[in-house]
Amino acid sequence: MVQTLESPATTALDDTPVRFRWRALLSLLRPRHWIKGAPVLVAPLVIAPVVAAGHVAPLGLTLAAFLAASSTVYVLNDLRDRDADRLHPVKRLRALPSGRVTVRAATLLLVVLAGITAVLLTLLPLVVAGVVGAYVAVNVWYSLALKHQPLVDVSVVAAGFVLRALAGTVAAGLPVRPFLLICVYCACVALSLGKRRHELAMVGDAHRSALSAYSVPFLDHVVVVNLVVALAGYVAFLWGLASPYGAVATVVTFPFATFTIYRYLQMVMVDRSGGDPVVDLVRDGPMRAGAGLWAAALAAVLIASAL
Repeated sequence: MVQTLESPATTALDDTPVRFRWRALLSLLRPRHWIKGAPVLVAPLVIAPVVAAGHVAPLGLTLAAFLAASSTVYVLNDLRDRDADRLHPVKRLRALPSGRVTVRAATLLLVVLAGITAVLLTLLPLVVAGVVGAYVAVNVWYSLALKHQPLVDVSVVAAGFVLRALAGTVAAGLPVRPFLLICVYCACVALSLGKRRHELAMVGDAHRSALSAYSVPFLDHVVVVNLVVALAGYVAFLWGLASPYGAVATVVTFPFATFTIYRYLQMVMVDRSGGDPVVDLVRDGPMRAGAGLWAAALAAVLIASAL
């Protein structure tokens, strides 16, 4: 069945300009999703910007390892889901389900990315390499089985972001901040559930088996709960920073943090968005403004604390 679906596309590839073939192949790496590696750098910069600035090399290697690892997982996931993705109104346009990239080419890319990830792991400190290795192991398990388990699926996705923040913190030689990890975890669970809500509302549960265990009202409640806990964790983390900057950062950034949360909930529950949080952040004006002002206010306080 797969060969029947792919054979016309393979024939069509013969007439496709080389530059478009490469562009389709590179799209499997999801470069626009590389922003998800931000916790590697943001976590240590928020905890101790001066210390983080002195660990540019290990942080850079850690970020590169996560980018390679995440792209490896993306390609693996797309290979496994290519038939199901053809049933999705948006995902059917991806390179593999649309036939713009063959299974053979994607498999070769997967092997190359796995090799690059392995090389980068050998260059990292043992503890950091262990965290990145755990990320790879958990996400491969996710692609093979866990993505079909309700609630476990979003927990695994959120754990990936926690591992990024943890690796960045350790790579910079900083102490782990539990409230920051709780904030990251709950915020990412909320974003993942928002994505599930969008899929359930738009295409039902045919595309993803785990969706059959959800309902829109249930997801609305759980998204709100996780965002409230994430906000509480964020406040507790900032408050625990050195005085008086922790308290100042809490007060100055709190309005922007709450606005960004409100706007996200509005997009998910009113505008029926939320299918791709990265796209929402980039394209939505109020979301960009809220997140931008939030980041600017936090950066200003942290810079002042470092002077």
